[in-house]
Amino acid sequence: MARIAILLNDRCHPKECQWECQAYCPPVRMGQECIVEGPTGKPIISETLCIGCGICVHKCPFDAIKILNTPEANPAEIVHRYGYNGFRMYRLPLPPSRGITGLLGPNGTGKSTALRLLSGSLVPNLGDYASAPDWNRVFEHFRGTSLHAHFERVAKGELRAVVKPQYVDAISEVPGTVREYVAGAGGTAEPILEALRLAARGDRRLSELSGGELQLAAIARTLATDADLYLVDEPSSYLDIVHRLEVARVLRRLGETKGVLVVEHDLALLDYLADQAHLIYGEPAAFGVISHPIPMRSAINTFLTGYLKDENVRFRAEPVRFVAHPPKASARADVLVAFPDLEKEFPSFHLRVSAGALAKGQTVGVVGPNATGKTTFVRMLAGVEPPTRGSPPAGVTVSYKPQYLKATQPASLRERSAALASDPTFDTARFERELVPGLHLDEILDVALTDLSGGELQRAAVALALARTATLYLLDEPSAYLDADERMAMARLVRRQVERQSVSALVVDHDVYFLDLACDELMVFRFDAPDGSRGRGDGPFAMREGMNRLLSEVQITFRRDAETLRPRINREGSALDREQRARQEYYYEAPA
Repeated sequence: MARIAILLNDRCHPKECQWECQAYCPPVRMGQECIVEGPTGKPIISETLCIGCGICVHKCPFDAIKILNTPEANPAEIVHRYGYNGFRMYRLPLPPSRGITGLLGPNGTGKSTALRLLSGSLVPNLGDYASAPDWNRVFEHFRGTSLHAHFERVAKGELRAVVKPQYVDAISEVPGTVREYVAGAGGTAEPILEALRLAARGDRRLSELSGGELQLAAIARTLATDADLYLVDEPSSYLDIVHRLEVARVLRRLGETKGVLVVEHDLALLDYLADQAHLIYGEPAAFGVISHPIPMRSAINTFLTGYLKDENVRFRAEPVRFVAHPPKASARADVLVAFPDLEKEFPSFHLRVSAGALAKGQTVGVVGPNATGKTTFVRMLAGVEPPTRGSPPAGVTVSYKPQYLKATQPASLRERSAALASDPTFDTARFERELVPGLHLDEILDVALTDLSGGELQRAAVALALARTATLYLLDEPSAYLDADERMAMARLVRRQVERQSVSALVVDHDVYFLDLACDELMVFRFDAPDGSRGRGDGPFAMREGMNRLLSEVQITFRRDAETLRPRINREGSALDREQRARQEYYYEAPA
């Protein structure tokens, strides 16, 4: 076994504690310098002297230390390391010269670092963080592998690599219009704007765009750049299912002539996109190990089962299981929440939602393209947005998690839950016993909400919403910013909470796997006018009917994987795709 000591620098505040890590460390108390003060004033933990007792981990008031006992790792496979007690990465993905390769794994295990290393914006230090990176050492390390030729071309400036950034929010601060931004890559903007259906917004300023439009602008600029290798980091964020599939089609066409490496957490989209994939396993913020390339179908199944046969590594305690048909029959006799026809008029948009009902223990997904009124509908039920016609159901207590989250107070999640303890609708016991462990919030309980990442803040917001006692839970895009593991864990937890409490939930989301695991029925939203000025929502429908209504608009068919029963997108024009289209069966086809 190898021992890895990690210090999370952003959480470590040595001036605000009593150095409990050092004071309680058994080797230190025996006179050994296991934990000492480093040049930055923060502790340095010796992995050689550490005995793995874990006392410093539990005594640290800021949860800033991780001590991990891992299978013996080969130091020769370290390609990059951030400091003595910093994150380390083992191996790198193989960049394709043509075609699409996926990169799949938890947040914090080095996917974005891998893209920076392959693009040349970060030079591999091969674990020697104390010395300046040297290309000659890199060449020698990778001699005899395909990465040797890749890095030689990168170092000489012969390989042009472009990276689509993970976080697109910052693009809104760039001056100019969409067309100017995309053309700034040096290519022709118009064809790619047309392909991504962004041409109509070409003259809008970047500061006026929504999150989805910013994502499309970032993808358009990346694809308009003339390069040999395209590194695309999380292209589906902010996008609805319709735009995700359109982006996938554009990337597949690009992969016919160029090399594309895609980091993606939407498993259905990645399965459709890529020819092969590398899995990443490890401990977030501590270390990441990149697997050898695996054919796409086997890669997703391996990820779900959690066992890499060729490396004899198990990285998931229990496999993720799907079911072949809608999980349970509609329980319309046990109606808990019924809403009438609702309408909302804005200056340039009109929404109409037909009457519907939700049953006890039922989770209903809300799906459809962006800007069709899904969030407006949820806000009307939550009492945030008054309907123009119709009234939200009376006598229904609601707990609402909005789409956009922003922490404004420096309080921690523990302090926030303690402040809510006096609220009779807040179930502190449920929050602490079920939601905190279920959403893996233990390590961030004492971190200020303003310091949390997007995914951490999302999990915290969902936990606070589900901890309230309510008749109806309204969760708007709860899977945003989450990695694939976190999405599936949240889907199962939401479903379990709703069934256990015999309440109802409406969940707005775009991830097909998340919806398949969490939901019993679907409400489907669509445009009711060619110019997008009218939206309509109908349902709830049984899952099969709801997905058929949605996917028939996109002209995409799904089948079930024979091994895991997960949804898989059929290749367009394949025999199964043609057969299902002919029968108007777009979803819940028999395993194949």
